[in-house]
Amino acid sequence: MAAPLPPLLAETMLFANALVIALVAWAVHRTVQSLKWPQNTRNLVFGVSTAVLVGWFVAAYFLAETGFFQGTTFLFPHIGLLFLPIVLGLWLIFSERFKPVFGVLPLALIFGIQTFRLLGWYFLDLHARGLMPAEFALPSGWGDVLIGITAPVVAYAYFVKKPYAKKLAIGWNVAGLADLATAIFLGFFTSPTPYQALALDLPNSLLFAFPLALIPTFAVPLSILLHAASLKALSVPR
Repeated sequence: MAAPLPPLLAETMLFANALVIALVAWAVHRTVQSLKWPQNTRNLVFGVSTAVLVGWFVAAYFLAETGFFQGTTFLFPHIGLLFLPIVLGLWLIFSERFKPVFGVLPLALIFGIQTFRLLGWYFLDLHARGLMPAEFALPSGWGDVLIGITAPVVAYAYFVKKPYAKKLAIGWNVAGLADLATAIFLGFFTSPTPYQALALDLPNSLLFAFPLALIPTFAVPLSILLHAASLKALSVPR
């Protein structure tokens, strides 16, 4: 008999993602209000950004709940919907049109939002229950926990303008991106698809099942974009 899932897993995932959406929306609001744009333009950017963020999460939620990401042998449902928002987001981040945004981005807040990566603890818990392969759960889980637990430290150092804060933030963001890239790679090759090359004795079936599917389809791409936006902001004069 399989071990039970961790208690309150779905509720925790929903609460954490809802909190992240609210914090990101707040960061967007603070950013656009700091720009010398017409008020109607600032309101429009904030409204559209929030609507896209909420719509993205709602789509990920309902697709995951209906099992869309499970039982398919195609590449696109598993990986395509992970990379689509990343590609679109990176295009916006590195567009010259939005360069002024990164001079006023509230970086301490952006860094602090990444505390939600502590959700990676669930990978470790699921591995301990025999429900998730070590090849994925251990590096991805510990990586996320380390990034999440250090997020407030980096945010505080930057907020109080410690002399080492910028270098610390750059290194931390690069480490966060490396952790996510590793998780994507391992998640892809441990999941039960024709491309599975690792964890053949224990396929990573839960990763694309509800509610954990919210991590690769929403939380991971959003976290990548937050790291990318942070590095972009750290590279421009403030």
